[in-house]
Amino acid sequence: MHVMYNFSIRLLTLLLLPVLLPLILLFSKSRTGLCSRLGFYSRRMRERLQEMPRPRIWIHAASMGEISAICPVARALKERNPSMGIIITTMTLTGLKQAKQKMDFASAILFLPLDYPGAVKRALRAIEPNLLIVAETELWPNLIRQAKKRGAQVALINGRISERSFKRYRMVRPLLKALLQRFDLLAVQSFQDSERFQNLGANPQRLKIVGNVKFDAVAGAETRRLQEDLRLDPGHPVWVAGSTRPGEEEIIIQAFQRVQEQVPQEVLVLAVRHLERLPEVERLLTQQRIAFTYRSRVNRELVNFPVILLDTMGELADLYGVGRVAFVGGSLTPFGGHNPLEPSLLGVPVVVGPHTQHFAEVTQILVNQGGAKVVTNAEELAEAITYFFLHPEEAQNWGGRARKAVLAYQGVASQTVEMVQKLMLIKRWAGEVKKWRQESQQNSAFATQPEPQKEDWPEW
Repeated sequence: MHVMYNFSIRLLTLLLLPVLLPLILLFSKSRTGLCSRLGFYSRRMRERLQEMPRPRIWIHAASMGEISAICPVARALKERNPSMGIIITTMTLTGLKQAKQKMDFASAILFLPLDYPGAVKRALRAIEPNLLIVAETELWPNLIRQAKKRGAQVALINGRISERSFKRYRMVRPLLKALLQRFDLLAVQSFQDSERFQNLGANPQRLKIVGNVKFDAVAGAETRRLQEDLRLDPGHPVWVAGSTRPGEEEIIIQAFQRVQEQVPQEVLVLAVRHLERLPEVERLLTQQRIAFTYRSRVNRELVNFPVILLDTMGELADLYGVGRVAFVGGSLTPFGGHNPLEPSLLGVPVVVGPHTQHFAEVTQILVNQGGAKVVTNAEELAEAITYFFLHPEEAQNWGGRARKAVLAYQGVASQTVEMVQKLMLIKRWAGEVKKWRQESQQNSAFATQPEPQKEDWPEW
């Protein structure tokens, strides 16, 4: 199956080459980090990696959201092991920027090499990790196989498999089984995730249900500074629509207009998931004759605007605290939803759409605790926002319940760190025992052929 996997990705690359090559040549964004993605590093970076202290931990997370989630784990590992070398990789430019902003303690921050045998081997030769940690569903066969082959331990943290992904993974179960068997630790979010991993062939002895580390990965609020920057008074009827996806902005604008009929002084802070879509949203607002400005321009404007478009990176988590209510996007249209924990920890009531598969457990907890409300269209969204505007005490109560629900589930990051520490300790202990056995055999006058030893696994 592994041979078939490599054959398939090479064939797919050849078929897509006529499309990929012009993109790479014509657009500078496509060339960003290309050498790093192919496992080629500058001499300066190679020297930096060679000088990195041991043990070395390579931590990989797909994009910006996953980088934010693993940040508490990476930081705690560094605090416990100050001499440790930590390498962070991600797949996207936004993830890279987020890592550089949040993880200044990392020894190196790079793009993940493409999962080609050559690229992976070059990266592993340069980094030489003692432990490879991947987050959530980053199951790259060549990376994991080659890391294990070079003697590194491999761990999955905050693991999850959605129902949709599970159906696809079952089609390649032999490949997944061989891959999952290579993991030394699989720390997953829920019992459902654990069952799915086992059904795909994971060793139950190496599985541990920990919870969602994202409960610990929320930013501290800078509400006062942001309110001043946006020229908003405390208590002003503000709602924040965060991480919105295509098709949602039209619904949000309709809801905004409905709310304005009852709360004329409302302010909407709108944050699209991908900043390159801002011109598209600008056209929608212009068509509806709604006045707007950008977050970066607010201080230079002579008047206040009812809509503020967020055009900066890394501020959304704190910006939720400015609002009396927050809508978390990717949920009114079928994108699976985004993280509702950030506004919840700041004590802000949450409104989401019906499509929350990526955060189903978290959303259900918030709904059950009375901290989040599910809506399905513009009318219901407008009703929810208007209700919280006209009933500030109820908004405070909902926000308090949301915050309490999040705090009750925190601590996953520290549990994850404990397991990683234990894994590294057992590896070191096993090495010492093996060395001691070899020395004993060499020094003993009655040396006999040693019996094969079973691998030592921690009892999770």
